[in-house]
Amino acid sequence: MDVNTQIIILISVIGLLLLWVAFLTYRQQKMYKRANELFDTSKDGDIYQVLKKYLEETKEVENYAKKLEIEMAKVSKKMQKSIQRIGFIRYNPFGKNDTGGNQSFSIALLDNDNSGFVITSMHAREGTRVYAKSVSDGKSTNTLSDEEVEAIKKATKE
Repeated sequence: MDVNTQIIILISVIGLLLLWVAFLTYRQQKMYKRANELFDTSKDGDIYQVLKKYLEETKEVENYAKKLEIEMAKVSKKMQKSIQRIGFIRYNPFGKNDTGGNQSFSIALLDNDNSGFVITSMHAREGTRVYAKSVSDGKSTNTLSDEEVEAIKKATKE
């Protein structure tokens, strides 16, 4: 191989290498531009400060979520004992011929465990009487009227 052929081959290789360097430079500039757009932190500082800030905020949110979870568990436990079930019935305790109408009632107010109380109001011409009886697990230690039993049944229906 003569010297001229070697020079032409060398110039061709150098030309290809220059094209390759130009291509790589173009790709690198494009990558830097995208990175700058992504990590433009001129307002907040460098990327490490921004990531540190986000991590701290994430930990704060996690701690807040844990506190909320604890509070929710407390509220849920309290809700088990709150009045959640209501059964209501109106009736005339003295029969259909009495002109008083359905002004008497029984209302059962129970929690999630079917415990609570029944209030009965019996209205008559002479006056009104009100009774309250405790209920535990859907039953009472006191004698219940048919209407009170029906109010409890309505309350315990789901």
